Amino acid sequence: MHLERHFQIDHMPKPLSVRDTLKQWLIPKKWQHELRINRSILVNGGYISYNNLIQNGDQIDLTLDTDIKVQHYLPAPTANFQVIAENSDLIIVDKPQGIKTHPNRPDENGTLYNELVTYLDTPPLMLHRLDMLTSGLIMIGKDPLVVPILERQLARKTMQRNYVAVTAFNSKLPLSGVIDGPIGLDPADKRKRKVTADGLTAKTHYEILQHNDQYALVKLSLETGRTHQIRVHLASQKMAIVGDPLYSDIIADRMYLHAYQITYYLPFDWKFETVDCLIPQSFKIITK
Repeated sequence: MHLERHFQIDHMPKPLSVRDTLKQWLIPKKWQHELRINRSILVNGGYISYNNLIQNGDQIDLTLDTDIKVQHYLPAPTANFQVIAENSDLIIVDKPQGIKTHPNRPDENGTLYNELVTYLDTPPLMLHRLDMLTSGLIMIGKDPLVVPILERQLARKTMQRNYVAVTAFNSKLPLSGVIDGPIGLDPADKRKRKVTADGLTAKTHYEILQHNDQYALVKLSLETGRTHQIRVHLASQKMAIVGDPLYSDIIADRMYLHAYQITYYLPFDWKFETVDCLIPQSFKIITK
């Protein structure tokens, strides 16, 4: 696949070498090498050594020929998600509660991915997922050139995803803090995870935004990304999510967990972008 990018550098805090610029842009090492060997990164129309400095106002031209794995799945009859932000690089949508992010088989339909196939002119490039029962923001790549950059932001936690949940209210817990508990498999139920001494390190920041005697509206952000991390950590503090079929005994019409905000670096830039979607009104009503 032939990939190209032509742009002017903006927002660079200080001049950097070509090498350091590519590192800060999170360009994969393999691509950095190919750009150098093929002399296919041009600065102001010409190739320069990787040790030379570039700065704001310089024109950059990148060309790459690389293998990109594209998944092929069925289009859905309609696309029922709300588009929150979209440009030539990516799209951010508000996934409804109750649908899967991605199909497991080529003949499966009815997932968010199938709806994206219908909506987009190019194959969707999934960057992350949400549980079927969780609603909220998901970012999907459109340009293959930015996908490894955004994936590395996710891996390094420079991309921040924030959530809200409605939970049982525990009056003994401080209104804000960090839940720090290793998470591992639950030997009693292979579907579940639990806080356990031999688990993987996991940290969740929380802030109770409002509460009544029964329920709390809680803002959450993750330092780590373990399976079911938010659900397990809240349940471990006697604040299980309302409607969570695995970790809560509070029955409701849905699981009350919603991804409402994503903050990320714009590819090939030094500028943060924050995208929000509305918190469902039912989340606020239940905690009044």
